[in-house]
Amino acid sequence: MTNRMAYLLRRLAQLPFVLIVVTLSVFALIHVTPGDPIQIMLGMETSPEAVKALHERYHFDRPLPEQYFLWVTHALRGDLGESIRQHQPVTRIIAERFPISLRLAAGAMLVALLMAFPAGILSALRRNTWLDYLMTGLSVSGLSIPNFTLALLLIYAFAVKLAWFPITGIGSAVTQGGSLWHRFAPFILPALALGAQQTAILTRQLRSSMLDVLSQDYIRTAYAKGLPVWSVVIVHALKNAVIPIVTVVAIQFGNLIGITITIEFIFAIPGMGSVLLDAVIYRDFPVIQGFTLCMAFFFILANLVADVAYTIFDPRIRY
Repeated sequence: MTNRMAYLLRRLAQLPFVLIVVTLSVFALIHVTPGDPIQIMLGMETSPEAVKALHERYHFDRPLPEQYFLWVTHALRGDLGESIRQHQPVTRIIAERFPISLRLAAGAMLVALLMAFPAGILSALRRNTWLDYLMTGLSVSGLSIPNFTLALLLIYAFAVKLAWFPITGIGSAVTQGGSLWHRFAPFILPALALGAQQTAILTRQLRSSMLDVLSQDYIRTAYAKGLPVWSVVIVHALKNAVIPIVTVVAIQFGNLIGITITIEFIFAIPGMGSVLLDAVIYRDFPVIQGFTLCMAFFFILANLVADVAYTIFDPRIRY
């Protein structure tokens, strides 16, 4: 058995323990907060018999340890329960909503990577010049402007005034058929608004990593041998500077799945964020628990992929 395979098996063995901690934390937090989801759904004028019947249906009449055990055992069989408000299986809701949020997060990360790599490399190569100061200013602006504010500015400029992109359309028939442009156009403005902060984070991280690598002896040796600048930067420097970026990309990509709520609300995107927001407002316990478990699993998987990707960029890394 190779070291990489042994490492993967160890990480997979840790997965159940991490998920147990996540499920316990989520279950405890949503049950200690005040509010009865059945009473909120039926209203205050509902008969006690109807409330009792629904409590029994969703096992809310049982002790909390028993409720948690029932939820976990059902989840292991692929049953995450039924939404109290929508009366649909949580697995079906996730299957419908998660791909939309995943495409949006992937688009935002793609925008961030396409913008951050040239900006970070140029900023490192032109250190302490006007170009470096410009990139630094843009990075600070990207971190400072909230994504919902940037989303409104993008809508006003590119959708209302210039009419270049549609405001809505993700998840509708518009994105399922038609030309390639009609499929991807609704994703552009949300991806830009969601990816601005990630662009700033990756730009600063790449600049710092590139400056560290460019000061190494082997880079000076490469220049002394007369290698072209692009060869030194891309082949020798970037390949080593990108290793810390892999971790940042994995963490930020996992975070993107959970921070799309405001963007989905502004652009009327039927993703996980909008459903999770409604579930929190109406205390829909099965939806909150199922969606949190799904996002935790995705976040763990993204970090596992990042760990494996280290050996691709740097063969010297061994597990």
